[in-house]
Amino acid sequence: MTINALTETTDRRIKIAIWMYFILWIFEGALRKWILPSLATPLLVVRDPVAIYILYQAFQLKVKFTNPYVLYAWLSTVFCFIFTVMFGHANLFVGMYGARIMLLHFPLLFIIGEVFVKEDVLKIGRVLLGLNILMTIIVFFQFSSPQTAFINVGIGGEGSAGFSGAMGYNRPPGTFSFTSGLTIFYTAVSVFVFYFWLSKDSCSKILLYSSTIALVIGLPLTISRGAVVGVLVVGLFAIIASGTNGKTLIKLFITGVVLYLLILVLQNYTAIFKLSTEVFMSRVDAANQDGGLKESIFLRALDSFVGPIVDLLNQPLLAGNLGMGTNAGAKLLTSKSGSFLISEGEFGRLGGEQGLIFGGGLIALRIFLAIHFAVKSWRLPQDEKLLPFILCGAACIALIQGQWAQPTVLGYGVLMAGLVVACFKKEEIPLVKS
Repeated sequence: MTINALTETTDRRIKIAIWMYFILWIFEGALRKWILPSLATPLLVVRDPVAIYILYQAFQLKVKFTNPYVLYAWLSTVFCFIFTVMFGHANLFVGMYGARIMLLHFPLLFIIGEVFVKEDVLKIGRVLLGLNILMTIIVFFQFSSPQTAFINVGIGGEGSAGFSGAMGYNRPPGTFSFTSGLTIFYTAVSVFVFYFWLSKDSCSKILLYSSTIALVIGLPLTISRGAVVGVLVVGLFAIIASGTNGKTLIKLFITGVVLYLLILVLQNYTAIFKLSTEVFMSRVDAANQDGGLKESIFLRALDSFVGPIVDLLNQPLLAGNLGMGTNAGAKLLTSKSGSFLISEGEFGRLGGEQGLIFGGGLIALRIFLAIHFAVKSWRLPQDEKLLPFILCGAACIALIQGQWAQPTVLGYGVLMAGLVVACFKKEEIPLVKS
C-alpha cells in the first residue's frame, strides 16, 4: 500500500470516528433508556472511547491541534487533578471523570476543524435535517403519551424521562436523557434550516421543506423556552450575516414570510400544533407571573454569566474539587443522584472545582475562544461567512455558558465549535505529507 493510500485510509478512519461521536451524541440517551437500560451508567461515557481513538489517530496523523488553547486546558487540568487527589476530595474516579472534559473532549473541536472540510459540515447538516423529522415524530408521541408509556421511560428503564412543563404535560426529551438535549438538538437543526434556505449549496428541497415543518411543529412540543430562544439566537446570527448581501436579504425575507405562513396554517388547521402552542404559552405565562419572560430567561441568563464571575473572586486561589461539580461526581461522592455539590451553572462549577487561578483561566479561555470564532467568521469574505457565522449562533453560547459537566451538552459544544473551525478552511488539505 502506498503512503497516499495509507493516509487516505487513516483519514477515512478518523472521519468515521467523528461521525460515530456525532451519532452517539444524538442516540446516547436512547441506548440508556430503551435499548441497553441495564448499562445506563457505563453508557454515560460511551463517547469517551471514541474520543480517545480520535486523539490517538490525530497524533498518528500529526494533525495540528495542539494550540495554546489545548495546551493550557491540558496543563491546568493535569495540575488540578494532581491537586485534587493530593489535597482535595481525593476520589480518583471523580477526579478522572472531571478531567476527561478538557483532556479528551475539548481538543476534539480542533481535530474536527482540521480533519473536516465544508462539504463534511454540509453532510452533517443534511443528516441533522433528516434526523429532525424522526426526532419530531418521537417528541410528538412523548408529548401525547402518558408518562408511564414506554416511549417516556427514564434512564435505566425506570421512572419517566419527562420534566415538568405546563397544563399537565411534561417536557419531552426525544432520544436524549434529559430535555436539555432536545433543546440543543433543535438549536443545531435550526442552523442548517436557516443556512440551506439562504445559501446556494445543494440540499433536497423535499428534505428542507419537511425538516422546516418538523422544526416549527417540534418547538412548541418541547414546552422549552430555551429551545425557542436558541433558535431565535441562531436566526439573529443569520440575519446579521445576511445584512451585507442584498440577494441573501431577499432570501431571508422570503424565508421569514414562509415561516410565518407555515405557523398560521399549522395553528388554524392542526390540532396538535394548536394544543402544544397553548401548553407552551401557558408555561410562558407562568414565567410572566414570576417576573416576566424577559426577566425569567434573559436576565436569568445574564445573572448566570455575571454572578459566577463575581462569586469567583470569593473562591480560593486553588481548589481540589475536580469532578465534584458534575452530577456523576456528586453521586459517587454522596450516593445521591441529581444533586449539585458546587453549582448548577458552568462558571460556578469551574470556579468551585478549580479555584480562582485555573477555574478563572478556563472561563477566560472559553470566552476568548468564542469571541475569536465570531470575529474570524465575520471577517471572512461575504460568500464564505454565512455558514460559520450562523454556526457561531449555536457554538459561541455552548462555548461560553454550555454546562459541560453534562455529557450531552459537552458533545454539542465540541461538535458545533468543531464545525465552525472546519468552515475556516478553503479547500481540503492532506493531513500528512506523502
